[in-house]
Amino acid sequence: MLGVSAWIETNALFSELWAVAPVLPESWNLASYLVVIIQLGNIAPLVYSYLPKPPLWIAMLIVLLSSGFSMFLACGIWDITANVFGAEHSVGLLVAAFVASMSDCLSNLVFWPYAGAFSSHPGYVAALATGESLSSAASAAVVAIQSACGFNPTVYFAIIGSIVMFCTAGFFMLHFGYSGKAMHDFVREDQTPDTPASSSSASQREHSLFSRESKRFLGFYLLIGWLSFVQNALTPAFLPFAGRAYPSGYRLAQNVLFAFAPVASMGAAWLLGTRYRKNCFVTSAEIGAVILWNIEVFITLYLSYAPPEDLPLAGKSSGTAFFTVITVVGGGTIAFTKAAIMLRLKPYNEEGVLKHAGVCMQIGSLIGAVVCALTANLCKPPDYLTS
Repeated sequence: MLGVSAWIETNALFSELWAVAPVLPESWNLASYLVVIIQLGNIAPLVYSYLPKPPLWIAMLIVLLSSGFSMFLACGIWDITANVFGAEHSVGLLVAAFVASMSDCLSNLVFWPYAGAFSSHPGYVAALATGESLSSAASAAVVAIQSACGFNPTVYFAIIGSIVMFCTAGFFMLHFGYSGKAMHDFVREDQTPDTPASSSSASQREHSLFSRESKRFLGFYLLIGWLSFVQNALTPAFLPFAGRAYPSGYRLAQNVLFAFAPVASMGAAWLLGTRYRKNCFVTSAEIGAVILWNIEVFITLYLSYAPPEDLPLAGKSSGTAFFTVITVVGGGTIAFTKAAIMLRLKPYNEEGVLKHAGVCMQIGSLIGAVVCALTANLCKPPDYLTS
């Protein structure tokens, strides 16, 4: 439940594009605006890094409450537009997205270290990774209900906000109801040492992101940064363009992916269990997953920028199936890779590697947002007009 709340607001915004984009001034280009606005939320991790840190559970509670608030805010202002720099823009939805993005970006810095602290229960990291994937499935489920019942985006955002509040209640049960040793020892991110021995132990546990000791994790950090570039910026910005030539392709692909991604995360959790971690077949699966989602990147960009007459199977149901398979395989292997990386870093959490991985996620997402927004607006994909 904690993982579900981590990025459900951002996923909910992109899941609802099919309903809001046609009635808002940016149309489908709204996706690129959302990518930039969401990455502006990195101001929250930046402020958090330089301020005196509260107990970690307090920071998590703030994240959860602000997440719920952002969705209830969207209920009332999602359709408000205003003239900005000579053009109409969806200021209401973008303001709500910015509030949501601050909590979502901060979640990478506080949720992963919290889950990693359950040393006696390593499955918590796997559960968090699976929960993050389920956040997209939850928003897709609400979209499916919306399609059947016909309620408007206002009700949709209210339901998402209620889900976040339900997850907040689950967090209280986890934090205050858990009686094991892991929770007993873990109440603050930075404990105040009472003795020289504890001070020495604390200094040995956590290293700086740019320290010599962290160099052995450089490959993981670079990979998680590039993965976040693709997952949080490139795919959200260009997938709507790539799917325009395929009837209902974007919506169908997103819904199938949202159901498949948690399965991929759970697969990573199972494969990287105690017995299989050093198995050559598991390593091959991890390498294969990285190759597949990088291939999906090139296909997405090709479908976005290829001339309409060159698009394969355009306007056909077989094309929709093709687009769905490409999207699901790419997104599923991304979910698998992300879970695998965090599980491989979990044993070194005392050195601060999960927090550093969260920082790399945000850096990759921020760079991706700037690059993809500039690309989508300065080099606009060609229009595809159905006959």
